[in-house]
Amino acid sequence: MTLVELQNILGKQIADLTDEREPYENKKRIAETATVVSSLAKQMINNADVVLRAEKLFSDGKLRNSAICDMVSGKYLLLHEGDNGEMVQKF
Repeated sequence: MTLVELQNILGKQIADLTDEREPYENKKRIAETATVVSSLAKQMINNADVVLRAEKLFSDGKLRNSAICDMVSGKYLLLHEGDNGEMVQKF
């Protein structure tokens, strides 16, 4: 889901909640759903913020040789030092 799609969903829910023709019981159900959607929307926005901050730091040259961009893009693999000193995958 894109942020534009999310914005459209939130706008529809606001319109439904403020519609004077909508019965109280429907508004109550809509409000409960809107609370869940709002919580999920906040997390989506926080995730987008992390990506934007990482992109900014990378473009400013502050993330050279950092695993953060790989973490954000899903290319990150956790490694730890094994007993023999070699780096091994951590699952």
